[in-house]
Amino acid sequence: MFAANPFTIGNSFGYYTGIFSTAVTASVNPTATMAFLATLGAIENASLYSPDSAFFNAIADGLNSVPVLNSAASLPIANPYAAVFLTIVAAVMIIIHSFAQSKILSQATIDKLDKLTGWIGITALSLMPLVTNDAVAKPASAAKTVAGAAAKTSSSAPWYAWVIGITTLILASVVYSCVYDCVDNIGTICAAIPVKGLNIVEQIIKAILHAGMILLQITFPALSFIISIIIAILGILLFRVLARATFYYKEVYARPILHRIFRNGKEVDKVHKKLPRRIRKRVKHDIEYAIPLFVFNGVPKMPSRSILWLVICKEDIHLMAKRSFFRCREISANKLITSHPGVVLTETRRFMQLRTPDKKVNIVIGKSYKDFAYTISGRLGVPYKELKEVPVEQASHKLEYVE
Repeated sequence: MFAANPFTIGNSFGYYTGIFSTAVTASVNPTATMAFLATLGAIENASLYSPDSAFFNAIADGLNSVPVLNSAASLPIANPYAAVFLTIVAAVMIIIHSFAQSKILSQATIDKLDKLTGWIGITALSLMPLVTNDAVAKPASAAKTVAGAAAKTSSSAPWYAWVIGITTLILASVVYSCVYDCVDNIGTICAAIPVKGLNIVEQIIKAILHAGMILLQITFPALSFIISIIIAILGILLFRVLARATFYYKEVYARPILHRIFRNGKEVDKVHKKLPRRIRKRVKHDIEYAIPLFVFNGVPKMPSRSILWLVICKEDIHLMAKRSFFRCREISANKLITSHPGVVLTETRRFMQLRTPDKKVNIVIGKSYKDFAYTISGRLGVPYKELKEVPVEQASHKLEYVE
């Protein structure tokens, strides 16, 4: 658990700073971190699984002196079978995330399980010293014999250990969630950008970062804690920016692909499932359409790729954006159109745009909503230019716009 005296304030802080570092490391690659902990635990239990191996027992002696990492031996996964299984799973996850199509699919499915797996591991490491009545004392020589590994000191967690432990778990959980989402969003953006091999490069960089953080935690725990704090701050600061960019790439680039795969021939939902509840409450009339628009130019005080919701009701339309503290901002659609003459809803090969010739207005709409293009243009009072293929010289094709 901790060390010879598990419940001193100093050892408690030392242990839970390691928990924080482990949480940040796990957020980069949860399954690989669990595989690493399982392997560590199996090695630390070398006296049980390989009592005659001087090599593994020597490594176990060294690992048993590292806070947090020496607790891996107490995890349920601390055995060779779990280590092999989790290593295979981690390798499969890396392969899945290395290809754009499979990454887009996994982001909405197995990535959520991957995230939960890492959080369970962090929670287990955080609570083990608190919920165990008998704290295992693990000196460096204890791993050599089964009797030594089973040596116990009767002790219960004092109040300050609970305060430090629960506070660290809450903080580590928040940081883990933010940093994991940032890393996952970067992978999703790489998958949505049409550049071959980009996800493979992203996986290589992530593997190097993850391995470096693990190595630092083993060799230089204090430096690992400092770097973990820096990564945590960056993750919190970049969380909203990456979430906004990811929603844009998913809606504009990934969603049309997923729709063709899973719902080919079916109409896209008229009211988007992620329409914020505060906007639903603000709009008093029945909503017929709720479509996300992405602002690049034309709406003041909105960063690039900000989400502007086009809400169409029977009697009126609304352009609304989320604001902090449960507020909404409404932009007058009529004022936006009249103050920028020449606004046209234009279809391109990858998306649709509300734009002017001088590009002072540039608002992108996902091509998933192409079937609603005439409804959108009609309610906004702007012309629609459709992209149409026409044959040229029999074999080749060119693209032209038609009113």
